[in-house]
Amino acid sequence: MSKERVVLRVENLKKAFGDKEVLKGVSFDMKEGETKVIIGPSGTGKSTLLSCINMLVTPDSGQIWLEEEEVTSAKNINKIRQEIGFVFQDFGLFNHLTALKNVMVGLTKVKKIEKDFAKEIAMKELTRVGLEREANMYPAQLSGGQKQRVGIARALAMSPKIILFDEPTSALDPELIGEVLSVMKNLAESGMTMLVVTHEMGFARTVSDEIIFMEHGHIVEQSSPEEMFKNPKNPRTKEFLFKLSELYGSE
Repeated sequence: MSKERVVLRVENLKKAFGDKEVLKGVSFDMKEGETKVIIGPSGTGKSTLLSCINMLVTPDSGQIWLEEEEVTSAKNINKIRQEIGFVFQDFGLFNHLTALKNVMVGLTKVKKIEKDFAKEIAMKELTRVGLEREANMYPAQLSGGQKQRVGIARALAMSPKIILFDEPTSALDPELIGEVLSVMKNLAESGMTMLVVTHEMGFARTVSDEIIFMEHGHIVEQSSPEEMFKNPKNPRTKEFLFKLSELYGSE
């Protein structure tokens, strides 16, 4: 990957819900093949930012571009959403469909791909996340970690330009977190462009190209993992990381 081509550009994004300003002018770029991690206290606009990027939430002002296309003024938002994968905190699977059919559904219904070919793509992506044996199981038969890996396979099957991860491990038991992070690490190494909201500092430190620290709807600091963990510039970043290391132990 060249890591030169800008895949995603966010400029001066603002969003309020009633009187509460959640995003107060957020701007950043993402290059092809880059993994960026967004960290920060709860309620600081991280999930809202991801939801604005694929227009699940409409920003009040600012622009978002996916490559050369402006997402914020797009006439056909569903076409753009096909190119922006989204992995949700709570998996978002259809309980009445098997793992395989959960991965196939976007291909057959949205991309109108013929069923046998869609099945082939879905099996390839389930294999990629280590779930080929569970293809015919229903969500109720899967662990949380397996459900989240189905969610990742579903996002991958659409061949997106970028995948957004909204706290993908926060609903998981501690022993299941590793299997999801391992899949994400492999994706990062394979050159997938990924924007990840997470509290998993070990992942942020070892996998990301850059970390963004957000608070109160602003980007407070953004730098390489090494710089962020060893020499944070902003006192709030320092305090936040120190509190996390007290909570979870230094990783």
